[in-house]
Amino acid sequence: MKIMKKIISIVDKINLFVGNVVKFLLLYMALTLFYEVIARYVFNNPTIWVLDLAKLALGFMGILGGGYAMLLDSHVKVDVIYGARSVRTRAIMDLCTSILFFIFIIILLWQSTRMALASFVIREHSTTVFAPPLYPLKMAIPVGVGLVLFQGIAKVLRDIIALITNEEQGYENLQY
Repeated sequence: MKIMKKIISIVDKINLFVGNVVKFLLLYMALTLFYEVIARYVFNNPTIWVLDLAKLALGFMGILGGGYAMLLDSHVKVDVIYGARSVRTRAIMDLCTSILFFIFIIILLWQSTRMALASFVIREHSTTVFAPPLYPLKMAIPVGVGLVLFQGIAKVLRDIIALITNEEQGYENLQY
């Protein structure tokens, strides 16, 4: 059980770090879009690059933030049935549904890796006037999926511990 808790701790810390870094992309988006509004409407001098870079930042936030969202248990779920159950029953339900999660996430990892490699090989760029490279974003997709996969493994380990101990395995050691 000590090894499982160590694995959980490592995965949690990685996703917490990535989530805290990626959060700053929101600030970047807000500042660049604010710059665009001022440039366009105050100085009548719009840019061609702001919207493209804001879209890329949003893409990176969505892609790399999945493991962080899973860590904080902020994905959508239906609590009508789940919330009123005991710790062990919820752990069993989570373990049963994790099979579907792992099937989906492994297929997503496989296909996103294929797509990212193809994009990297051709050095894919956007078709806009600014034409920023898209392959870094597409290469981040398998990384983000991997973070979700590892957080899913940590969730399964949490559920196994909860099943054995009948105690909720929370996130009390996380520091934001």
